[in-house]
Amino acid sequence: KCTLPSGEQFIVPKNLYIIGTMNTADKSIALLDIALRRRFEFEAMFPRYEIDGEKIPNCEVLEKINERVIKLKGHDFQIGHAYFMGEDNSDLVQRMNKKVIPLLLEYFMNDEKEVKAILAYAGLDIATNTWPLEIIGLKN
Repeated sequence: KCTLPSGEQFIVPKNLYIIGTMNTADKSIALLDIALRRRFEFEAMFPRYEIDGEKIPNCEVLEKINERVIKLKGHDFQIGHAYFMGEDNSDLVQRMNKKVIPLLLEYFMNDEKEVKAILAYAGLDIATNTWPLEIIGLKN
């Protein structure tokens, strides 16, 4: 229970849990992150490759990408399994080109060589002479 700046009372019922998420890879909010960690309980949530016995589509690609990301940047920079789930993410090429590759380029400050190495390690066929980077599918 607290009083809002407007003077109104704000109450959260005891049977309601408020769950928030935070991308720890975004270091621009480091001071906010430190302040929040002092006030709340945090539980790490890393990518999963199987949920309730159901495999995540293309989970082997995600595992390989994250294996390299962990080695190069640490656990906080892993790509989440949500990028590989749902009908909107059923096309591997579309998902990688529109969601995952831009995120990897951001994490590695547009280092094309580094991101290409990660994609190749994951078994992806990289398009030649394109910017931004794109894949054309899985390597045979």
